[in-house]
Amino acid sequence: MEGDLTRAEISEKVIQLFVDIIGFIDRTQVTEQTDFVHDFKIIDDDLTCFVMQIKWQFKLRATQDDWDHVTTIGQVIDLIVQRSAIQ
Repeated sequence: MEGDLTRAEISEKVIQLFVDIIGFIDRTQVTEQTDFVHDFKIIDDDLTCFVMQIKWQFKLRATQDDWDHVTTIGQVIDLIVQRSAIQ
């Protein structure tokens, strides 16, 4: 699936997944620069659920060290693109 997607398509899917999982955020409030903690105070279970869905939806194999440095939607997208070798 992910091999056929452009970065823009991945971006839209990630943002929509974030909005759907968190539930109280309007789509217009979320961009690639959105920081989970600083912008919306998203921590713990909601963030864990989001990460697990990203892993599942994109068949993403990333290490805990990779995730330790991710704080924005754009960084999630970058990780998907890097691990999927999408150009």
